[in-house]
Amino acid sequence: MPIKSSPAPLAISEIVTEFGDAAGGSDSLSEYYRGGANVNDVATNSAVPTSGAIDIGDFYGAGNAVSVAASAGTNIDVAPLFASPDTFTNTVSKILTIAAPIAINGNNIALTVPGTMAGTLDIQNAGTITGARGTGGNAGGAAAAGGDGNAGGAAISVQSNGVTITNSGNISGGGGGGGGGAGGANTSTSNTQNFGSTSYTGSAPNGKGWNQNFGNVGAGAPPSAFFSGTNYGPAGNTGTTSLSQTSPPGSGTINRGNPLGDGSNTGSHTKRWNIGSGSRTITTTTPGGAGGAGGNGFGFDSSNVVNATSGASGSSPGGAAGGDGGAAGAAGSAGSNSPAASGGSAGAGGNSLTSPGSVNYTVSNSGTINGTQG
Repeated sequence: MPIKSSPAPLAISEIVTEFGDAAGGSDSLSEYYRGGANVNDVATNSAVPTSGAIDIGDFYGAGNAVSVAASAGTNIDVAPLFASPDTFTNTVSKILTIAAPIAINGNNIALTVPGTMAGTLDIQNAGTITGARGTGGNAGGAAAAGGDGNAGGAAISVQSNGVTITNSGNISGGGGGGGGGAGGANTSTSNTQNFGSTSYTGSAPNGKGWNQNFGNVGAGAPPSAFFSGTNYGPAGNTGTTSLSQTSPPGSGTINRGNPLGDGSNTGSHTKRWNIGSGSRTITTTTPGGAGGAGGNGFGFDSSNVVNATSGASGSSPGGAAGGDGGAAGAAGSAGSNSPAASGGSAGAGGNSLTSPGSVNYTVSNSGTINGTQG
């Protein structure tokens, strides 16, 4: 446990009990400089000098830190590292050492300090801590928007107060994924086909002819006509001899030809005619090309730490390129737009350090940190 706080009287024997006596023999305060053989150089002991004048009052609140060396791994929770015995939830000073070239990576967050910690923790990193890469957005299909890029993961999540990060290595959030490129616009071309007198060849949809249903009495229903998949009608006038194209949409017309001799207009029956002449509009639609997929950001891909990749080019006709993935801790690029649709949004870069708003931590950096400290 840390030494008691001021103003209670403090004896050198309490300092020896807390920190031990590496040299043995008679006890002197000169054996207890911070960073020496007995006293760890951690935030809890910041009042203890490293050299020069030293006073017994410098040791109020100081404590002997429990030190743990981390191993390489993925998605590391700090609490279990201090579980034997449980010092994570006790008010003792703790040191987590990450030596070079140890790498800690995350499928989302690489290293987490849970909110159950008591005391203090100094994370001394000389290795590499890397969050997950943000994957790129999906390519847009024909005339469709590109998918959004995904955010990179954070390197370290600090959920307890009392944490100091002393970094001489590399701490990097994952790069955001690039947005997917938009699909190209669909294009349509239309042409008109004219036809002359044509014999009745069968019923709709693929036959050619003119039909009209008659009831027991009266003139019957409005007629309809068809020509190789093109339909004409309906008309309100049951006696009409000319109809307009209805499906697929177009400006064609058809004229009734000679009857097939299906009987009189008495009794329920269908009467048929040949085609006299007509025209039809044929429309051909060419789908736009697919957009390009967004590039992946820098970061851990569940197997390795990988660099960012570029967005893919769109396909012809008109597919737009995907955005590039982001560098360490940086956002990706948005996917490109097409005349028909929008490219996907860029994924945000992952934080180097993240924490709830109520938590404060301290960073001392002589290495490399990529990404926002939030």
